Amino acid sequence: MRAIFVAAALAAAFCVGVAVAKQPGPVIQELGPVVPTPQPSPKAERHVRLISSLTLGNRPDGDTVIAFEATDFGVSDAGEDTKYRTIATEQYTLIDPKPEARELRDEIMRKLRELESDMLRYVEIAGPPRVRDTVQSLGAGSVRP
Repeated sequence: MRAIFVAAALAAAFCVGVAVAKQPGPVIQELGPVVPTPQPSPKAERHVRLISSLTLGNRPDGDTVIAFEATDFGVSDAGEDTKYRTIATEQYTLIDPKPEARELRDEIMRKLRELESDMLRYVEIAGPPRVRDTVQSLGAGSVRP
């Protein structure tokens, strides 16, 4: 039994000796702080803005509500393909403008009334709206042409 203890003690001493007598690590040269790789620059784009939606609500009593949406786009030309990227979108209405925009609102309304007159002339040329069929004239189960 004593031989086992002696062998174990020798093995433990050998392991401790190997751990203490480690070879030195590699030589490391200090190069200073790391300079990060720069971000790739974005592709060149043109910044454009357009009115992307216009809603007009007219009533026979004269009330008119105008709402519109302005959208900013980034336009990039990649060869023959033109790509559009939406940057920002905002909704506007002419119901209660800022004091400095009231004169411009009145001018927009004047031009809108001119446009409405032109559109009504177009309706006369293209053909007036069709009269709606009543529920009684359709009958039960009939299909409208």
